[in-house]
Amino acid sequence: MKSRAAIYGLIGAALTPSLAHAAERGGAGGGGTWGALVFYIINFSLFIAIIVKYLLPAGRRFFVDRAIAIRETVAKADRAFHEAQELANQAAEKLARLEAEKTQLASDLADETVYQIGRIYDLAQEAAARIRRDNVLTIAALRDNAARRVRATLAHAAAQLAFELVRREISAADQARLVGAFVARLGAEAAR
Repeated sequence: MKSRAAIYGLIGAALTPSLAHAAERGGAGGGGTWGALVFYIINFSLFIAIIVKYLLPAGRRFFVDRAIAIRETVAKADRAFHEAQELANQAAEKLARLEAEKTQLASDLADETVYQIGRIYDLAQEAAARIRRDNVLTIAALRDNAARRVRATLAHAAAQLAFELVRREISAADQARLVGAFVARLGAEAAR
């Protein structure tokens, strides 16, 4: 309803100056009349009234809405900026934590490597000591075995030699007595 009245008012205001201008041409030549001036004043007043009544509120509403939209856009941009800044700060913190974690992992790996190398060295030392002990025990066992075999060989050779001596030089009765004493002595020696 208001828009129709505004349209009619604008059309009327647009036509009124034309009618007034046409009336002026048709009238007396040079000077204007007070009626024409009043008509122009009324026409101008109507024009101003229409502008104030219809155009100013619409313009004011347009500029208020535009100001609100601009404020909202600026507020959204500020919020987006603050969110982006916060995300950038969080990313920087995460990057710093990752760097610290990377440094810690590298340190832990270096410490673990040093520990494992030390452990391997200790195990190698223990293995070398065990091999030396085993060699000492093996050598001792071989020496004892060789000594037993030498004693057994010497005992066998002595027995053979004694047997031959006894058979050549000693009688059967002496021979039996000596052999018995010798075998008993050899048995005692071998038992040691």
